[in-house]
Amino acid sequence: MEYLVLGLLILSPMTGYELQQFIRQNLALICSHSAGSVQTALAKLEREGRITAAETTQGRRRKKTFSITEEGRAAFSAWVAQPMQADKVKNMELSRLFFLGLARPEERTAAIRDYIRQMEETAAVLQAIRERFRQVQESPLPPGQDWDAIFRFQGYTIEYGIAAAQFERDWYRRLLCELEEQP
Repeated sequence: MEYLVLGLLILSPMTGYELQQFIRQNLALICSHSAGSVQTALAKLEREGRITAAETTQGRRRKKTFSITEEGRAAFSAWVAQPMQADKVKNMELSRLFFLGLARPEERTAAIRDYIRQMEETAAVLQAIRERFRQVQESPLPPGQDWDAIFRFQGYTIEYGIAAAQFERDWYRRLLCELEEQP
């Protein structure tokens, strides 16, 4: 969560609430968007000197806007430059599939139907994110970032998520057909 927060703060200073809302709207399929997880990451990053907070008051409300420090930029740059780790991607739900033979036949098909439904919902959420992403690309953006490169890789992430959800949905549909054909 900390590196995700650092990356978002490189793009723009934000309040904790703005970070939480951005994650909820765009990254909830990747990580938790709970206020607790965001606030925990912010507190840790602030203690480590990787971000700073500026307090402002609007009426009765106090607001903390977080910005990344040079130390935070260096830590993020070192993290993002590391090779991606294939062994870090785990799907614990596959363990449920592994043991599905221990369930009753009607429970098996019900579980698979529900998973197919979830993958369809996931694909729909990602397609909505893709649409918001396209709208952001067309809006005026602050200077100082290579927005083409940033959007290119954010787009890859969205497209990967859509393709993965569609692959899983299709794979489980084939499995369901096989199970329904063979008692």
